[in-house]
Order: sequence, then structure tokens, then C-alpha cells
Amino acid sequence: MLSTALIAKLINDTEQCLYTYPGGAIAPLLHECKRCGIDLIVSRAEQGAGYMAIAHASFTGRPSFVAVTSGPGATNLITCLADAYYDSIPLVAFTGQVGTRDLNRAPSLRQRGFQEAPVIAMVSPITKAVFQPKNPEQLAEMLNRAYVISQSNRPGPVLIDLPMDVQMAKIDPNLLLEVDISKDIAISSIESTIPDHLLEHIKNSLLAARRPLVLIGGGVQEDWSRIRGLAKRTRIPAVSSLRGLGIMSYKDPLFAGWIGHTGLPWANWTLAQADWVLVLGSRLDIRQTGTEVGQLENKIIVHVDIDQNELTHGRFNRTFQIHTTARSFLDSFMDRMEGELLPDWVLWRNEVQSQKEKMKLNDHGQEEGVCPDELFSYVDMLTRKRKTAVVTGVGAHQQWAARYFSFDRPHKLFFTSAGHGTMGYCLPVAIGLKRMENDRLVIAIDGDGSFQMNLQELALIKSHNLDLKIIIMDNSRLGMVSQFQQITFGDDPATGYFPNPDLAKISIAYGLSTFKLNNFDKGTIKNWLSCPKSSVLHVRAQHDAPVSPTLLAEQHLDDMWYWSPPISKQKKGEGAHGR
Repeated sequence: MLSTALIAKLINDTEQCLYTYPGGAIAPLLHECKRCGIDLIVSRAEQGAGYMAIAHASFTGRPSFVAVTSGPGATNLITCLADAYYDSIPLVAFTGQVGTRDLNRAPSLRQRGFQEAPVIAMVSPITKAVFQPKNPEQLAEMLNRAYVISQSNRPGPVLIDLPMDVQMAKIDPNLLLEVDISKDIAISSIESTIPDHLLEHIKNSLLAARRPLVLIGGGVQEDWSRIRGLAKRTRIPAVSSLRGLGIMSYKDPLFAGWIGHTGLPWANWTLAQADWVLVLGSRLDIRQTGTEVGQLENKIIVHVDIDQNELTHGRFNRTFQIHTTARSFLDSFMDRMEGELLPDWVLWRNEVQSQKEKMKLNDHGQEEGVCPDELFSYVDMLTRKRKTAVVTGVGAHQQWAARYFSFDRPHKLFFTSAGHGTMGYCLPVAIGLKRMENDRLVIAIDGDGSFQMNLQELALIKSHNLDLKIIIMDNSRLGMVSQFQQITFGDDPATGYFPNPDLAKISIAYGLSTFKLNNFDKGTIKNWLSCPKSSVLHVRAQHDAPVSPTLLAEQHLDDMWYWSPPISKQKKGEGAHGR
């Protein structure tokens, strides 16, 4: 029996599959998994396998497994590891490696074995832990540790670099007993008791506040019911980060929307005007607050986070830094508020509602094509009663989707690459989600640039008989970078006109039904959505449609800039889309 049986046992015990792109240096593991009846999900590139595993873990909240070969296989997976690390997604990754006798141990030597790469050094900064077993005994111990570490405290990826001879080594069958997460160390969890005097200080500061607010981050997605309970009890308005969308229902009048660089202007205004802010599981990074943080310095900020580093290395002062889980804090705080007569804060809620009604978005252009706000609002309306997951790539389409879709856990979910911002995230994650819950409508919304990063994964849709709905926003422009260039430099070389192949024909070549939307036509949209198999809606989007307003450098949160791009320089006969 090979030592890879240890890994197969862990995957079996956790009732999971293995996402992979094969190669010689990982072949022993794949062979053992197949022998044990483990489902192998074979992508068309390593990044596709990594993002399908991320989808699996994001949906279940438990670690998923991905395996790739050595050298280029491992380096192709690095982007996925970074994504999982920054967005706190539990992942256990296996990379093949040359045999232990061939490992390069000379720092001055570039490479010793074929397809050898210093994977441990490469991924250490973007993983919670890395292991390289030298024998089966070490592998048994490392497997348990990897699985536990990936989901303990703040989740993230763990990598095990598997030398070829370790994979092929014969093992003592008793070692299989050591791979048993049920008897392993308990997952360490920061559920620290919050001192009574600290809870009393926080309570009193809330009672004295005139404009209190709750800011919900992506780190508290599993605690959505508790957070809604807090809102119901206190009647305090709430905003969220991009990854926090859906934790508060879009239908709740207390929810003011999502904040940040491309967030909703009335949500940013609400954060700017608040005098007391409870921050739950949010990093408060530059993308959320902008570069100018003066408006945040004069507030009482109660920051609750599972990661001490997010508390101690902040860009501005927090009045109260609470190192615990949101669950622990909310339970303790709600107990402390029991029987307390709270202020009404009705004037503050009315102010927030007034701004929601007064402020507008300006995401439509002047040129021919489909307006993103019209399209996304209509698709959202058509799917509002269906159990749905919306997945985006990265670009202007990502911001439009976040602005115009109505998210509400657990009914309507939102998945996107937030911290790392990876183009190419959308399609493999959508495929992974559809495999996890086949009865959920999964809508993959991608831009023409982001779509072409991983379009080869279209092959899995037909081979796995998945019913996926895909929107390609084709504006022949890398919108977000083009907009940044035009605002900053007055021109957008390399991004403003980005001619594409016929993406509809490419989709047809992969066996997908394709619908073209050159103008806003409800019938075409309905036909695409009701198609009984996977279908692509190829949208001729307005070339000049901006993401507006946006928060620019040195602007305050309540002073977002409305911007419209100049008229396209493309010749009328050529058209903005090269058609």
C-alpha cells in the first residue's frame, strides 16, 4: 500500500472529492484516489482546479482538497492560494515534488530535478502553513495538522509538498489509524471571555451615541442570523463590505448597502456620518475606507476580529479592540443589553433613508449597446424568488453586479474575488458551486477580459452536464483600468480598445447554447434564463459605461466623484466593438 493512501483516507473521511489537473509528479496520489473510489474533478488548467476547490470550501465552510503536479503545476496554483489566503477560505493543497534525494539543497543552484521549484519558499507568505514530509510517518501527522490549521481561527490555505518517493513509499497499515480528524486536537478557536467592565463601557458608549452603525465584513458570513438579531433588537442601521453582501437582507430597511471605492454613495455617506461604529469581521482596508481616513478618527469604533493582526496593525485608531469571534461577542453583548431601554435613533434612521432616496448611481454610457444597470436590475428581478448564487470575475461587471443585484443569505448568495481581485475567478468558481448544489440557479457574470483568463473550463460544463447561466459583458474594453487611466492620465493605452474574438462562437464550440444581446431586449434575456441547459448571454455592453460614482484618492467617504468617460475615439464605421 502506498503512502498516498493516507491522503485518500482523509479525503474519504471528510466525504469530499479531489480537484486536480494531472501530472507525473502527482500521479501516485491520483491513482490511489481513483482506486479508493474518490471522485476526481479534472479541470483544464491548474488554476481552474484551485478555484473549483475554493468554491467548494466557500460554500460548505469546510476545507476542500486540490492536487497539482510539481514545477509549473505548483506555480500555476499560487494565484488560487493567494485568493484563499486573503479571503480567508480553508483549503488543503497538494503539490507533487521531485524525490527527496533530488531536492535542491544548494541555495546557489537554480534547479536540480526536472520541474523542481522551491514551492515551500514561494507559498509561505500566502499560506497558513506549509509542509514537506520526508517519510510516510511525517505525512500522517502533517495531514491532520493541515486539515485542522486550515479551518482554525481565521481560515486559509495550507500546502503539503509531496516528494515522489514519499508518495510511492510502502506504509504500515496502522498509520492509517493516525489519519483521524475525529480524534485529532480540537480546532483551536478564539472564544475568549470578554470582561464585564469592557462590555459595560461598550454598552454605555452605544447608549450615548447619536448616529450608531454596524459595519459587516466577509469574516462573519456564518453568523448572519445573529447579526440580523442584533439589528432587530437595536434598530441600528448597517452597511457591509463587498464580501459582506447578503448577511443583512437587501429587504431590511436598516441595511444601507455596501461601502468602499466603488460602493454605494449613500452607504459611504452613512459610514462617514456615524459617530459609533461596530465593525464585525472587516479589515477596513483602503478599498473600503479610501486613502483619506480623517473622518474615521473622531468616531468610537468597536472592532471585533478573530485576527489580532487586523486589530493591531490598523491604519487608524480603534476605541475598542476585541479579539474574539463575532459569535462570542454578539452573544455576550446581547446578554449585556438584555432589558436595556435603548434610544430610538429614529432621526438618524430617517437621515440614512433620505440619502438612499436622494443619491443616484450613474453607470450608463452614451454609446450604443446594453446599459449594465438595466440588464442587471432586470435579471435580478427575474431571479428574486429563486434560490440563486451570483458569481463574478473582476472588473467593472463585478461592481455593477454588486450594485444592482439583491443579496439575501441563504437565499441569494454572492461570490467574488475581493482581497486578491483575480480576473479568471468567475467561471471555475461557478462550476464548482453548481456541482455543490445542483438545484441552485448559478449565474456567472464575467467581463470580456476576465472571461478569457479561464475560458477553457467551459469544457467541464458539458462533460459534467451542468446547467449554468453565463453572462459575458463584452465592451471591448478593460473597463476598470481604462477608467483609472483616463481619470489619472487622460488616456487609456492598451485598455481602452480591446478587440475580442467572437466569444459567442467560442462558447458554441464548447457545446453551450448562446444568445446575443445587442440591445436591451427582455425576450432574449428570458429565453437565455429559461433555456433547459447551460446557456451564455453574450452582451454587447456599452463601450463607455463607467462605474460611477467612485471614491478617488484623498477623497472623503461622503464625497464620491461622478465621472463619465469621453466619447469613444473609435471610428463610426469600425464601432466600439470592432464589428
